[in-house]
Amino acid sequence: MIRLRPETDVDLRCPTCEAELEPRGWLVPGMRNVADLFCTGCARTYYGDLPSGFGLLYPCLVDCSSGEIHDLYGGPWFAEWLREAWTNRHSTPWPLSIEKHDEVRAPLLLNCLDGLYGHSLLKLLNAQHYLDRHTHRDLIVIVSRNLRWLVPDGVAEIWTVDIGPREARGWNDWFAAAVAERLADFPELFLSVAVPHPDPADYDIERFTRTAPKPTVSPPGEPPVVTFAWRGDRTWHPRSSGRSEKRALAQLARCLRSQLGSVDFAVCGLGERTRIDGVADIRDPAPDSVVELDWCQRYAASDVIVGVHGSNMLLPSAHALAAVELVPNDRLGNVAQSLLVRGDDLRDVLFRYRLLPLASSPAVVAAVVAAVIENRPGAAVTFSRRWTDHEIVSRDLSGPRRARQARTDDGGDVETGGRRRWR
Repeated sequence: MIRLRPETDVDLRCPTCEAELEPRGWLVPGMRNVADLFCTGCARTYYGDLPSGFGLLYPCLVDCSSGEIHDLYGGPWFAEWLREAWTNRHSTPWPLSIEKHDEVRAPLLLNCLDGLYGHSLLKLLNAQHYLDRHTHRDLIVIVSRNLRWLVPDGVAEIWTVDIGPREARGWNDWFAAAVAERLADFPELFLSVAVPHPDPADYDIERFTRTAPKPTVSPPGEPPVVTFAWRGDRTWHPRSSGRSEKRALAQLARCLRSQLGSVDFAVCGLGERTRIDGVADIRDPAPDSVVELDWCQRYAASDVIVGVHGSNMLLPSAHALAAVELVPNDRLGNVAQSLLVRGDDLRDVLFRYRLLPLASSPAVVAAVVAAVIENRPGAAVTFSRRWTDHEIVSRDLSGPRRARQARTDDGGDVETGGRRRWR
């Protein structure tokens, strides 16, 4: 946690004279959480990112007199967002609604606003850490309208701002004043660090979506379920399909059925529906919380999720049993950022979450999907904590082969001695 009051915790130095900057207060003008800073060496004033969200990694400073942006730790995109926000700062009121679910005595603020949907969702996943481990604090969550349905139970207050990501990226003095006014009476106040990519052991996605992830492969006799998580601004267009994503999806459906027999295959995401041979199209151009919950239930029924790298893969990968992500060359440095993984151990995670080049053909993707589905029951035993525990195996020497023969996907529960489980 970051203390905002009575003193503000910040550790930044003046880029001009390198003197330590003295905090005089704090602001939340949108997605950014900033300290009001004064340089005792050269008398300059700055606003600087507090160590929350990507401010943990790339804190920037804006010189209040000149508007110059100082990128202190090599986050050019984060600095550019600050430059744009400061240049276009305004005081236009944003639609803001406040839900009070519990009395606030010891407030802790979690600001989930962001310029990207995926960043906002990942910030929100931090809520469980505070709800479970800082029960003496009263959590206040700030979210955009499209994330309100994901806020978990137990939050003291939910502040919903009806704005889009581009607006959230901006600097709104009206919003900063509204946040400060509503928190003015508390002598002690803290801000969440909102780590940008929470540890999978620190959240249970069911707490957020109210949808349990898929626990096992589809049983014998039932068709495997495969879902393509579609996004319109980053498409899959392999050469073998004439660079047509619609044709690639139809080919993928045919390849899957040639290898697996009957397959329940669907595409979902933000977009207009169309006819695709062999594919159920459940996309929606303007999804509300009801539609998004339906999608989560589809993900949770899926043996494998397939999709192009991006935030569109976060909720699907969190609910499906496995995922195959198609990665563009310019996103190779960002792999794993759009996957919310589960697994019994690290090898199980490697088995269940596959990364392929975006140029991969439908035949290659189908082969990987089929391999995951067909071999998952065996891998679930090979990599399970239950059947790699020496004491348990010694007491039940036939257990591993029985489990493999049963073709179930349940390694069984076992006391892990404090080791992590991401089931």
